[in-house]
Amino acid sequence: MRKFSLFASCIMLAVMISGCAGALKITRNTNFNFDADGNYIGFETLPIPADYTAEQAVKDGCYVTKNLVEAGGSEAWESFIRNSKDGKASFVRIMSIFDEGTYYEDLFYADGYYRIFDSSAADLTDHKYKYILDLRGRMSNAERDSRFVVLTDDNTLTFDDVMLSMISSSTVVIDSISPYKLVAGMGL
Repeated sequence: MRKFSLFASCIMLAVMISGCAGALKITRNTNFNFDADGNYIGFETLPIPADYTAEQAVKDGCYVTKNLVEAGGSEAWESFIRNSKDGKASFVRIMSIFDEGTYYEDLFYADGYYRIFDSSAADLTDHKYKYILDLRGRMSNAERDSRFVVLTDDNTLTFDDVMLSMISSSTVVIDSISPYKLVAGMGL
């Protein structure tokens, strides 16, 4: 079950790593908006039209991926990473486009922690992570390198750890790997 959840999270996160730095001309949204039950409502307060395109998202400051490959908005992503590494509050909306549909993630850095909210997730409560790691490596039998961007409290987590947690059927192995939240699983 955890293996499937990690795989589904990887796909959705990769789709969402096409993040708008605030879709619909909102470029500096570093506010967390929650309902009375503690659920993030940022997707409700920034409605996204059904015909919203990747090109519009990039113009609005989003980071966009199509089928796990960067499609635009690298400046928004780099700005988010640079600002968060400098300890500055930062926000980026990620738009991930797949043949099955489009997903969004809102990624925040504030008060020394990273937080991510997925438009397709049932759980929109606030989870804090100390680190964002950009992990690169090659899966066995792959023709080229792959990339995982993860949020975690363990800055020693490796590409091989994440890969092993996704493919292993052993709960002992999976439980031995530090918890993380996949932000993007993109092929390079």
